[in-house]
Amino acid sequence: MKSKKRKWTLAYGGIALLIGIILAQTFTYITKVDFSTASILGVLPVTIVLIIINLIQVKRKKDETPELDERTVNNMFKFYIYSSHIFLGLLFISLAIITFMDIRNVSTSHLWIIILAYMCCSGIGALIVKRQ
Repeated sequence: MKSKKRKWTLAYGGIALLIGIILAQTFTYITKVDFSTASILGVLPVTIVLIIINLIQVKRKKDETPELDERTVNNMFKFYIYSSHIFLGLLFISLAIITFMDIRNVSTSHLWIIILAYMCCSGIGALIVKRQ
């Protein structure tokens, strides 16, 4: 029973995302009388793509072998540990440099760029580690 639920994790996530945005927009409509259909139209393709990807994964795999073995999981775990610690170290060093340069204001967009770059690098690195 456990494996049947695990197979459909992406689909459950997509449906939960859609239900969550509908509930949030309903709450916003009740409190502020403002209903945004743009957010629902933005989440709908994501939900559909997640369900389609999950369907392809479930229909493609016919045997009962696990997708990842222990070594791959351990390698990915080590990669995420090292990459997050390196990123945090670089972040603290850059904050120290910014503080010593006497810069008082840092744009939020610059911080988001750093966070998104970290996510992209760790995601690409995880794909490389997963393949080896």
